[in-house]
Amino acid sequence: MKKWFIPVVISSIVLAGCGSDTTKISDESENTTTTASEQDSTTDNEKTESEGESEEVEEAAEIDEDVQEDDSMKATNTYTNKELGITGEVGPMKYEIPGIQLKVIEPKDQATADLFEVAVGDEVHAFTIQLVGENTSEEDMSFYLGQAVAITNTKEQLDPDMILSEYIEGEYMGQVRHEGHNVYILKNSTVDQLESIELRIMAPMDSNYETVGEDVSHKIEVNK
Repeated sequence: MKKWFIPVVISSIVLAGCGSDTTKISDESENTTTTASEQDSTTDNEKTESEGESEEVEEAAEIDEDVQEDDSMKATNTYTNKELGITGEVGPMKYEIPGIQLKVIEPKDQATADLFEVAVGDEVHAFTIQLVGENTSEEDMSFYLGQAVAITNTKEQLDPDMILSEYIEGEYMGQVRHEGHNVYILKNSTVDQLESIELRIMAPMDSNYETVGEDVSHKIEVNK
């Protein structure tokens, strides 16, 4: 999805020059002083313009990170935390929950709107959770991070949207590592109403379909 830059308008900063001396020394001195003042003013203006352009580029870059748009839809990130730092172990399985992002999606064509089961231009509120799993044993294990259930403070119980999510392989054949992200679509609330999201993951199973360890549950605070 290509980036979309929102125009940013930054007001110019005008630096006032020094006032003229009350005592006139000579015409030559006055001309020299005036020339030096003009040079200083020009330098200051160039510096101000350079700083303004730098601020504009930085601000545009920040906005670009939060808004993506193409011909089919526009997505606006309203909250991002890439430093959740949630880690744990259950049985021989290690897992990580590195980040979460809340977003508002606006379909721009009928095909995309049909995908979300809304009308063109409607807002779809969703959140994405990044997940990583690793098998530390040589035994084959099953650990389905891609089926993690999310429970919100707005009383919604959500399964990952399988079409929008990045598939996370649930079968770990020996010492392997899988990662991806789950996308959850809110049905009865909006992302700005979210305060916490509980993520529940079923315990892993061995090759004999025996449960190893306990189910996993983590509460993620958002919009804080």
